Amino acid sequence: MKDLQDQLIQFLEKAYQLTQLALKCVQQRDYERLSEILDNRERAVNIIQSLSENLSLHSKDKKNNSDAVIQFNNQVSLVIEKINQMDEIITSCLEHEKDKTQFEIAKTFKNKENFKGYNLNNLK
Repeated sequence: MKDLQDQLIQFLEKAYQLTQLALKCVQQRDYERLSEILDNRERAVNIIQSLSENLSLHSKDKKNNSDAVIQFNNQVSLVIEKINQMDEIITSCLEHEKDKTQFEIAKTFKNKENFKGYNLNNLK
């Protein structure tokens, strides 16, 4: 059980580090690298889910609700909460960038349509 807990903490730390890197990438507008980092983080989260399921099955078999297990669960919850907070910031930054891009596309389309009216070569 201790080995599963150690592995879970190790992957949680890796997911936390990858989330921090993703936050830096979104702030620097490095979206190619952001995509790669989020893919790696998704793999780490999948491993965390698997380890968590194994750990909960192991805990149910022993029916052990000691203070160490409760403290471990609280520690895991804190790390997950920090990751979720950073995810909210990343999501809001990406939504802002999406809105900005949509505005630029609409502006470009409108300018193209306006320019068509001034094209003197296309007189009928």
